[in-house]
Amino acid sequence: MNWLFFFTVCLSGLMTGLVTWLISPDSNPWNLIDNFQAGLLVTGVFCGLFTGLVSALPVVIMERKATKTLACWISATSIGLSVTMLSAVVFAIAADLATSLTPLPSGVLRFFWWMFLSLCLAGCFGILHNSLRIMCRSLMGLTPAFIIAGSFVDRFFLTHNHLLLSFLFLGAMIGFGFALAWELLKENWLDEEVSSMIIFRYYIDGPEFLAGAADECDLTLADGPRHLFAINEKDGIHVIESLDDDCVVKINRSALRYRALVDGDTINAGGRVFIYHTKLARSRDVLPEAVA
Repeated sequence: MNWLFFFTVCLSGLMTGLVTWLISPDSNPWNLIDNFQAGLLVTGVFCGLFTGLVSALPVVIMERKATKTLACWISATSIGLSVTMLSAVVFAIAADLATSLTPLPSGVLRFFWWMFLSLCLAGCFGILHNSLRIMCRSLMGLTPAFIIAGSFVDRFFLTHNHLLLSFLFLGAMIGFGFALAWELLKENWLDEEVSSMIIFRYYIDGPEFLAGAADECDLTLADGPRHLFAINEKDGIHVIESLDDDCVVKINRSALRYRALVDGDTINAGGRVFIYHTKLARSRDVLPEAVA
């Protein structure tokens, strides 16, 4: 388990809860049916903030790139805000139509609301990363977190008028569920050991993972060329390729331009050392030969 990642995501949830509480009305802000305007505002702000903070905070901590942080924040928050607010309108219309045809118990309606909200937020991360896999992984953590936290919010916090505690608890639970799912279901990643207690972790989820000095890279380095190396997935195998002739990329202390990766390989690039990990480990005996 990467405790730095857990801390970052849970902190994102707590900050999301606090900021959303500051702008929420005193009445029940999660009752979209009876309090549509307040519910729509709170839903959009909560999901937008969470999406933005989860995307931007790791950049601040691990890369310290202001422009990249701002870009991640704007894009993620915009997606989280727009998708969930639009979806909330659709849910309100559908719920109003359903209750007019067949009266539903309030508990059943609330259960579907929290499930729907988890689906919307997971969809935001899927859209942000253009990956159905990431959407499903996020959904695995967000659904139980929303249902458990939402039940506590409905039955205890709001009935006793503990509005601040309801937002903080909901944010913390969502952050914990999201982080737990990402850690348990991760498949491929790079670890950089900063100290005995701190490890920076970069998840490899797409068909290409790009590293270099450019802000659009998945891993942005402080110095060096705009694009230093790329890790591409080919037939279920990750292959690293050096993209710059002047800067050396070493794999297990050997300078190579191209090599298939297996679990435990060390990548030395840009004055930093990363260790490649995968849960789909394969023997290098059946992989293509390295190219120096």
